This record gives sequence, C-alpha cells and structure tokens, in this order.
Amino acid sequence: MSRREPNLMKSLPMLAVAALALGAAQPAAAQFAQNSKAPIDAQSDHFEHVNSQCMSMWQGNVEAAQDNARLRTDTLKIYSEKVAKPGSSTNDCGNIVSAEADGSVYYVTPRQRVKGDKAVYEASSGTITITGDVVALQDKNVMRGNRMVINVSTGDGRMEAAQTASGKPGRVRTVIYPNQSNKPPTAAPQPAAPPRR
Repeated sequence: MSRREPNLMKSLPMLAVAALALGAAQPAAAQFAQNSKAPIDAQSDHFEHVNSQCMSMWQGNVEAAQDNARLRTDTLKIYSEKVAKPGSSTNDCGNIVSAEADGSVYYVTPRQRVKGDKAVYEASSGTITITGDVVALQDKNVMRGNRMVINVSTGDGRMEAAQTASGKPGRVRTVIYPNQSNKPPTAAPQPAAPPRR
C-alpha cells in the first residue's frame, strides 16, 4: 500500500513507524551510530510497506538519524527478517537485516562525513558500504575512491578504488593536512630592554 506520509509520521522514530507498519513481533535492531541503541528517526515525502517482503521504503528527501549519526538520501529501504507465525501461512517481520540507501547518499558522524551514490547496511557484519563517487572527509582531510566500508561498532573504515578503463588497479587519493595543534609553541616575544642611561 503506497500513500503520502502524514505529518505525524515525520515526528515518530523510524523503528516505531516500521513496527507499526510491520506488526513486528520483535523490536527492530539496527545501528547507524557507533555503539548506540537509540531509536532511528526518519522523515521522508512518502512511505510504503510491503508485508510479504518485510520491506519498508521511505522515498523523497529522506533524512534518518540515530544518536549523533545522520543519513540523507533519495530512497531508503529497510528489510527485516521473516518470522513464521505458528498455525498461519503468513509471516511476521522481526529484526532488521539490512538497509539500502540509493541516490545522493550523505552519512555524517562526529568523526567523519561521507558522500556517495549508494549505501548498504548489513546488520550481521555491522557495516555500512558506500559506493559510487565516494568522498570522505575528516576535519580538513579528504579521501576519494569508489567503495568505502565502515564498521559501525568500531568506526574503522576502508576505502577502495575501482579498476581504470585500461584494466589497471584504481588508486585511492588522500589529502592529509598536518595537525596544527602538534606544532611546538613559539616563544613569546621578549620585551625590549630598557634603554641605558
């Protein structure tokens, strides 16, 4: 059932919305922020749920937040595990298994900002994989490649580059600025000696 998302939906935590839409028997567990059990709050222009696939989709100007992490994208799909209902041919939908963000992806945490074309979150590995023209920023430092994998629990990341048109391995480009705070302090200017009389 596809419908325009009412304003009330925009103020509810995304997982609560998903649980209402899914009739989920178990709480959904997803982690976009490092070591956080906070709810995920999402806003979008449209919301759709397909119960047979245990899939919920937010479309249009999607913004999802959990604790101090933010995700912006054009479309966000969340897939949950199918849980068999005793004595029924239909399923309930349980914990979140994966999430897919497609189009103009921006993932922001206090430590980094990453831009790409697509992103996939896998609950089993606790990773977010961002692909396309990937640009990652930390402070003034910049890294470019085609695929970045971020471990949400540890904050560790790995950047890769696609092969070139000639089949040669691609190269990751990084620009790192020296930490200005590590410079030794400069000596304060000494006052001029008083003139001799």
